[in-house]
Amino acid sequence: MVETLSQNEIDALLSALNTSTGGGEAPPPPGPTPSPAAEPAGGHAAPAAAARAEPAVSKSGKKTKVYDFKRQTKFSKEQMGTIQMIHETFARLIGTDLSTQLRAYAQATIMSVDQLTFQELLQSIYSPTFITCFNCEKLDGKALIDLNLNVVFTILDRLLGGNGTPLSTLRQLTDVEKQIMQKVMVRILERLRESWINVIDLAPTIELIESNPQFAQIVPPGDMVLSVTIEIKIHDVTGTMNLCIPYNTVEPIANKFNAASWFAAVRKEPLQTNVEAITHQVRDVYLPFVVELGTATVTLQDVLGLQVGDLLVLDRKVKDDLDVRVGNLIKFRGRPGVLGKKMAIGLTQVIDQPGEEKL
Repeated sequence: MVETLSQNEIDALLSALNTSTGGGEAPPPPGPTPSPAAEPAGGHAAPAAAARAEPAVSKSGKKTKVYDFKRQTKFSKEQMGTIQMIHETFARLIGTDLSTQLRAYAQATIMSVDQLTFQELLQSIYSPTFITCFNCEKLDGKALIDLNLNVVFTILDRLLGGNGTPLSTLRQLTDVEKQIMQKVMVRILERLRESWINVIDLAPTIELIESNPQFAQIVPPGDMVLSVTIEIKIHDVTGTMNLCIPYNTVEPIANKFNAASWFAAVRKEPLQTNVEAITHQVRDVYLPFVVELGTATVTLQDVLGLQVGDLLVLDRKVKDDLDVRVGNLIKFRGRPGVLGKKMAIGLTQVIDQPGEEKL
């Protein structure tokens, strides 16, 4: 026979629940309830007992907070704010770099910065995918970047001359596609290096490219990791990129994520990585290289009357060194000569312009 509750028993049960979860009042101590009406037969008082088992305020009046030892928080709120600032810069650099490389509209936006276990991260990644595992020269351990295949095939299509249309059915990348995407990831890791430069020079290098998340075990499943999710949009195609950095990898520099350390580390001089990149690009610029035999001042009438066989007297003697111009500047002096069957110039002096910086 099913036992039902009377109205008095229902009112007593609701009263007990309201007392346990009431506005700021301490719940009654555990144990039997003084009123017999609050304990109806048949075990129907279990919800009230469960509510009293998790008090919001301790006996001493102090507020308590539930802590999950299986999912421990490693970074403080202040440190998480600094980490988000770092990766907002990273996202902005990625968007600019992809727009330049693909010659298409690209945007990257931070979606979340979380602390979770590595197993939880792997469960949130679709398979197949495109995972790049990398290590850092100044830190122990590895990290990884997971890039959604929608974005991957859009990038590949743009680089290979298409309009950026992703595949209707996602598949694993071929060896040729992996080689192309590896070069793209090298550029993305350089942007990561630039965004972290005020904390530490990561100097990341690619170690492994994988398509199955289960084969990218960089730490044990229960270890805490820092997960940064970035949404990437290229034209109408949207996908996500997940950056995973284990806590054990960044633990030695965790104190540098404090706001005071962050702003103190901001450099006023140009970043060395930027100087190296600019220097590398400038070295490939073509400049006119001209050897001047000498100069002469003549009238316009003399110039108009010049004929084949006429002689012009220059201001340079035969034994004098000749000026060598690079662009509009005299950079060297040298003696003319012959190398094989070609005319040549042997440099005798290097001229440094005042206030000039050598590359």
